[in-house]
Amino acid sequence: VLDGFKGKVLYCEHHQSHASAAFFPSPFEEAAILTIDGVGEWATATICHGKSNKIDTKVEMRFPNSVGLLYSAFTDYLGFKVNSGEYKVMGLAPYGEPCYAETIKKNVLKIYNDGSIRLNMDFFDFTGVGRMFTPKLEELFKHTKRLGEDVLTKFEMNMASSLQKVTEEIMLKMAEHAQKITGAKFLCMSGGVALNCVGNGHILRDGPFEKVWIQPSSGDAGNALGCALSAWHEHLGMPRKVISGQDSMQGSLLGPDYTKEEIIDFLEFFNFPYEELEESELAERVANLLGNGEIIGTIQGRMEFGPRALGGRSILGDPRDPQMQQKMNLKIKFRESFRPFAPIVLKEHAANWFDLNGSSPYMLIVAPVSNSKRHKKFKDNLDEDNLNLRLKPSRSQISAVTHVDFSARVQTVDSNSAPRIQSILRAFNKLTNVPVLINTSFNLRGEPIVCSPMDAYRCMMRSEIDHVLMENILVSRKKQPDWNEDDTWKQTISLD
Repeated sequence: VLDGFKGKVLYCEHHQSHASAAFFPSPFEEAAILTIDGVGEWATATICHGKSNKIDTKVEMRFPNSVGLLYSAFTDYLGFKVNSGEYKVMGLAPYGEPCYAETIKKNVLKIYNDGSIRLNMDFFDFTGVGRMFTPKLEELFKHTKRLGEDVLTKFEMNMASSLQKVTEEIMLKMAEHAQKITGAKFLCMSGGVALNCVGNGHILRDGPFEKVWIQPSSGDAGNALGCALSAWHEHLGMPRKVISGQDSMQGSLLGPDYTKEEIIDFLEFFNFPYEELEESELAERVANLLGNGEIIGTIQGRMEFGPRALGGRSILGDPRDPQMQQKMNLKIKFRESFRPFAPIVLKEHAANWFDLNGSSPYMLIVAPVSNSKRHKKFKDNLDEDNLNLRLKPSRSQISAVTHVDFSARVQTVDSNSAPRIQSILRAFNKLTNVPVLINTSFNLRGEPIVCSPMDAYRCMMRSEIDHVLMENILVSRKKQPDWNEDDTWKQTISLD
């Protein structure tokens, strides 16, 4: 109850808000809209047609038939945390072979030509109590559920690969049907499954659309934005202003920011040493640190809205170092060594380094590393169960951001979204002839992305991050006073 409020309360359905968040900020005057997630009310996926300031829902799929719940159930089965570990399954998939895909399609679900699915509920339990699957799933595959921190075996790798292949098939069929019933040249996407950037890459490369735009906050948090936009455009009838080639998400940098003065006040209050860099020297100085193998956390402008770090709250590293992936995973992120890192690349150089048609400003498209940048004599041992041994060989000139299948989750950057990061990339390219850096979220395992200067400082001192660059203020860990904290905080790190 809103005390004293007597006005109208608008209600926006879950998938309506996903569709609004996908279409209204997009750079398209007209587009097909595909939303796929677990479930909202009863809908689990919708195909809509957006034009001007209106959205028309064409078809929806309903609970319990859900791609999102299918993926989450297998995430649970593979021993990862539901609603956060799904991206681990996606990252694990390239280590395996999709040898269970046909078994899944024959027994667990049926896929129709329009991308809709029917789950065999003998294998699932969506009551919200305990596991999301029944013992019949374990019986089918003759494997019990993996427990949280158990060693990952070839079975988990192959199961992840199989699930991912099935999911990509469904996503592509849905996209093809969306084009068929709307006739649109462009596609907008949202919902938790739209964060499956491998599937998104397949839609972009193999689907019928000229361009694809994905809401960077495709999870349920983005629905707050969708509700507001739906009320503004559809209820109040306010027109959209579409600028060709530009979305209105402002780089998804919609969170809080901190001025140079606020950062200095924080550091001086605690007597933490720092150095103020002149803008004329900043990019070259930081590029040199990165080129020497040092790792730098950044606070630049507003914090990102959504699950991806896009330069506002990022950790940067040298992608050429074959050991950098394991170093950053084990000594900074405190997480599994197999987890891939994403490359951030100058937009004008992206096509030279990745098989990417267009831009990917929100790190929501996976693309292959260009053949010209791969090591020609590299040969992977697909039978190797040890993930660390699979990771050691250098696959390309940017081995730290090249996954085992030569893929990469690409973020392109230009001056409009991240001018200081762009200048650092330019300086690094001048130094190394590589216009690419590692970009991962500025946080430790189980913690949210840092927001404030205090968050960033604590994250650096608890890990092996070498420096933090807050606007133009450089803070170096080796110059700081002793960090008087024992390691008991590590015991609070939960599975992510």
